[in-house]
Amino acid sequence: MRKTTVLLSLVLLLAACSVRPSATEAPATPVGTEAASPLTAENFAIGVRVTTRLTPQQIAFVNRNYHFVMTPSLGQTVRDAVQGPRLILYRSIQGTWEGFEQFDWEHINAHENMFEHHDGERIITRWHSYLMNADDLVDADATDALDHWINYYAVTAAEQVQQYGYDGLFVDSASHWLNPWAVFDKMPDDYDAEEWYRARVAGLAFVKSYLPDEAVIFNGLHNEHGAEDSLANTDGGMWETFAFQPRSGRYQGEEKWQAAIELTARHPDKFIVLVVKEQPDLVDDVQKRVFAVASYLLVSRPNVVFSMTDAAHAATGSIMYYPEYTLDLGAPLGAYTVGADGLYSRRFERGRILVNPSESRTLTFTPDGTYQRVVPVGGGAVPADGSWNGSLEYEPLSGPVEIPPLSGLILVVP
Repeated sequence: MRKTTVLLSLVLLLAACSVRPSATEAPATPVGTEAASPLTAENFAIGVRVTTRLTPQQIAFVNRNYHFVMTPSLGQTVRDAVQGPRLILYRSIQGTWEGFEQFDWEHINAHENMFEHHDGERIITRWHSYLMNADDLVDADATDALDHWINYYAVTAAEQVQQYGYDGLFVDSASHWLNPWAVFDKMPDDYDAEEWYRARVAGLAFVKSYLPDEAVIFNGLHNEHGAEDSLANTDGGMWETFAFQPRSGRYQGEEKWQAAIELTARHPDKFIVLVVKEQPDLVDDVQKRVFAVASYLLVSRPNVVFSMTDAAHAATGSIMYYPEYTLDLGAPLGAYTVGADGLYSRRFERGRILVNPSESRTLTFTPDGTYQRVVPVGGGAVPADGSWNGSLEYEPLSGPVEIPPLSGLILVVP
């Protein structure tokens, strides 16, 4: 984990490095930027998580257009720079890194009970972190409470959120089962799937008890294995691989897609984060983008957050923004419906969304009124100067329209 000290103009480091707290207060709006009208329509709540430094112009773009910002960076300068979006602190609960300066590594390293072990040795994950003991939780009033991992994590993360006035905590890697792939098949010596699930549910509830007035959102809904149960004890969760596998771009199947849509619909009062992660050529693959955006719009509401990243830009951590986000469909006229043929649909004041999640069937839509098809052009990475070049085109729709597998239609009333 890199350790980085930054100036205000480069203050926002999201998801890969850390910022030392600073006593110097920064202006709420980055210096040298111009005010601009928001681009993002009310039908969208979008989040950003990048791995590079943002210029003042990019910070201003984020402040105008995004709703949630996730960051491991800690300090007053970060809190002052991010104005408008909810600022959520990132902390991983399943693994931690030697030298991560926001935790007291010497303290952690001195307590072997905090770590999981395989054949008596600490387990290293694929992300080069130590696998931490999911069940290392004792009573909060115990004299040695901070010598146990879940207690230490909850207390420390809560203190950091509250000290700098962040809006919540993102609990990463809160899987309710342990995937052998994540640990190179070196499973903990005493691993039991039911015990791991029980410990994770209890651990997340314990973390939330330290942040009663701030949002606690965990990552792990996409792995299922009972993760939905933890929505009862937290403010929400993330489905990190919505619809497609990262990097390969392979569709995860209609059943998995349906599970994400139905879970989101079942929890209207929770924050649900749907992430289309690291898709190859997403900027140019308009069909995949429209499918993903239309799928999101089936369940969109202010507390359902959406994010799409192109694999080509994942390593640079560029802010990704698409013209679809500017489309104003007006208020939804109810929940989504599913036709007998499997076609998903949702009506809005000024349009309609249609989605075909099948991998093999082509479905047909017969318009019940006058519509135009929305075709996005451009979009993608936002450069250092904060400029943006996407647009929307509109094509008249007439007669029955075929909707191929894994595609969607975004329609507006002219």
